[in-house]
Amino acid sequence: MLYSVSQSRNMQRAKGHAEVSFRARGLKRLYQSGCAKVLLPQNFQPVPEAVFINTSGGVTGGDRLEYSASVEADAALTVTTQAAERIYRASSGAAHITNTLTLAAGSRLDWLPQETILFEGSALKRRLDVDLDESASLLALETLVLGRHAMGETLQQSQLSDQWRIRRNGRMIYADALRFSKPEFETQSAATLNGNRALATLVYVAPDAEDRISNARSLLDFANVEAAASAWNGLLVVRFLARDAQPLRKALISFLTEFRGSNLPRVWHM
Repeated sequence: MLYSVSQSRNMQRAKGHAEVSFRARGLKRLYQSGCAKVLLPQNFQPVPEAVFINTSGGVTGGDRLEYSASVEADAALTVTTQAAERIYRASSGAAHITNTLTLAAGSRLDWLPQETILFEGSALKRRLDVDLDESASLLALETLVLGRHAMGETLQQSQLSDQWRIRRNGRMIYADALRFSKPEFETQSAATLNGNRALATLVYVAPDAEDRISNARSLLDFANVEAAASAWNGLLVVRFLARDAQPLRKALISFLTEFRGSNLPRVWHM
């Protein structure tokens, strides 16, 4: 059976919305709809874990995913994803992923999704919005892999808009943006990642963030990965760059395990 172009443009798109909320005594709220799901594995650790899942198997143009996690006063939670998120070629439009985190007084939330892999021809608009109390602690990580190196894939037409907004007591304290419509891997300059195809940003916002800069820098000795850390105004920011995903992932596991003082969620090792 043949389909016309107009019919193909009306293909079904994936939509999903998942929310999880914890209080000091445990789970308060869990909501999921569409292709977005939440797992709450037994980890036998002091801090509970939530695992977000996209059951559509990947993301393409027109898909819309929303994930939210919140912790009430004095609660703690680690959030991750079941696997790397793959952003496939888009036939029309961009995929939208919105992540929202809320932290009350004295709480802690570790946002540790696994890497996002952009395929050639993909288009993604992603946003991370965080609101936290002055006494709360946030550890947030996002990792991007630009193309599948093992398959010799180079991004030529892919589009990305990745926005971070972090507010403490309602006041903006961190804003970051990465945007491109045609990656320039052949240009060897800092502005174009020096030819690297895997990158990660880690932001730690906490009362002791600036005091931990020496500790963070002492953990940045990796093979085949560039990394640097800065601290100011109650924030600690670490940037990672690598030629490929594998050495970067290994470096992140090493850094996060030492910096957090605990093992990463089990799905990171599967």
